[in-house]
Amino acid sequence: MSGRITMFVALFVSLFAFAGTAQAAPAHRATALVLSVQYSDVEDNAFKATVLTCERGDSHPRRALACATLASTGADLQAMQTDNRACTFIYAPVEVSMFGFWRGEPVNEVHTYPNSCVMLAHTGAVFDF
Repeated sequence: MSGRITMFVALFVSLFAFAGTAQAAPAHRATALVLSVQYSDVEDNAFKATVLTCERGDSHPRRALACATLASTGADLQAMQTDNRACTFIYAPVEVSMFGFWRGEPVNEVHTYPNSCVMLAHTGAVFDF
């Protein structure tokens, strides 16, 4: 648990350091999002997090596709449409969160999906890390 806290604090610090530079140059309309996924106890309460900046060198493994998905919805989790994949009806809730800045605008969203398949069907590459 303390490892998760340390990782989350490190992500916060890097986000705010990046946000501070974005405020110095507001014309840049920078993106710096902390994305996290909390799986249910069915999946051992796993927790994952990453930072997405839509720039080379960020830690998201599917950066380009994740940024394209966010651009198509204006970084609105509720506006993301399913890709119509077949998912089971097993209830193993997954909570995703996204906060920071998308193209200079503040973002703070949390959403719970009934399982990881449904979450990936709706969010695509955004939370696939």
